[in-house]
Amino acid sequence: MDIQRLADALSPVLREPQAEDSFAYGLAHLAAAGTDVMVNVDPEAEDRDDVTADTLVARVAAFLAITPEQWSQVLTDVVAEVEDAVGDQPVAEPTALRGDLSLTSTVVFADAVLLSFVAPLQFPDAIIRVQLDEGFAFEDMDVEIEGVEPVTFDGLDDLLDHLGREP
Repeated sequence: MDIQRLADALSPVLREPQAEDSFAYGLAHLAAAGTDVMVNVDPEAEDRDDVTADTLVARVAAFLAITPEQWSQVLTDVVAEVEDAVGDQPVAEPTALRGDLSLTSTVVFADAVLLSFVAPLQFPDAIIRVQLDEGFAFEDMDVEIEGVEPVTFDGLDDLLDHLGREP
């Protein structure tokens, strides 16, 4: 796929879309979250040849049109996953995680969306990455902490098994 052509096609949904290497990007307003966000659009050209610019433009438009209720459910799921994983572990500053989460960027694929959040008060050195499925519902999450090797688990049970092991 020609990335410049993709960037041009995104102009109705993104402000000043740009083409770079293998993806296009631009700012957009995510009304459900009440914020502007950088939207990266990845056609996965190395892995897929069935994705068109029109398909990706439609996916971006659909993501930007998610309802406040859908957005609220995503945040509820993220908070529940993080709180389950953290448990009684100390955080940098005790505060409501939902209010601390701030969306920093998104990556839109043909069949998924990846969200990047920061929580500067509770997790100042972390990036929380959340994958949404085709219907924009919570699917998966991982947390990257600066200076710490990332570890991915297939679910909460695997994480708890890992945490329960003897050192």
